[in-house]
Amino acid sequence: MIPLNPTPGSKWTASHPADEREFVRRLELKGIPTTVRDTRGREIDGACGQLAASE
Repeated sequence: MIPLNPTPGSKWTASHPADEREFVRRLELKGIPTTVRDTRGREIDGACGQLAASE
């Protein structure tokens, strides 16, 4: 799973960490191996789904 990274102007927001953990728990209870990818690059607007150009 890749947590959503905030992007200015987007109507979408990231899930609360507790909700992410619960989602992973439910998948794993069904036998679905799940990992949560580490988030990096937020500070430069370069994280997954967040690439942006500055003016």
